[in-house]
Amino acid sequence: MNSFESIFWAMGASWQSSVLWPFFILIITGFLFGFLIWKKIKHPIVKWTLFVLIGLFPAGLYFAFYPIYESDITNDYRTIKLNKTSDKGSLEVYVLPNCPYCIQSIETLVKLKDRNPNLLLKFKILSSKNNGGHIESALREHKIKYSFVSNNLNVKTITKGSYPTFVLHAKNSPLAWVWNNNTFGSKALDFIESKLK
Repeated sequence: MNSFESIFWAMGASWQSSVLWPFFILIITGFLFGFLIWKKIKHPIVKWTLFVLIGLFPAGLYFAFYPIYESDITNDYRTIKLNKTSDKGSLEVYVLPNCPYCIQSIETLVKLKDRNPNLLLKFKILSSKNNGGHIESALREHKIKYSFVSNNLNVKTITKGSYPTFVLHAKNSPLAWVWNNNTFGSKALDFIESKLK
């Protein structure tokens, strides 16, 4: 989440809205500037060409640095049934000790936890030698609970070899929703918040 998106998020917008609102604002701003130039040009082809180019340029430039991913538009999770149930919902994140994508996910999950203090958040670091690598120090810095797990059959069934893997456990049910790194985006975060209410 960049600083532009954070403004909307801090005002209480959903995760997906926080991603999309900057584009709407930049498109409107671009076309307003395009209209100011459009009024000053007399040649119709040049007028319309500049109007469209100037109108789309700010949003296009922003998109080049902060693209919208498929996971910001769709909520592509899979459901699994686990052997255990809990009276509270929780979010578990399966990570590897030095996985850069796993480390990057911490910032987003810290914001999710800040906005949802009752969320039970726990990282599970796959390490047979209890070596947490870089992710362990980042989790300690943010005071996030974590434990070490071995890559057993149960973990393989949940992660399918993709890291980080995010698992939302339903309250009082063996049902869990699972996202891998490529499917975990703003839509998933909105879905998680809806399940916490």
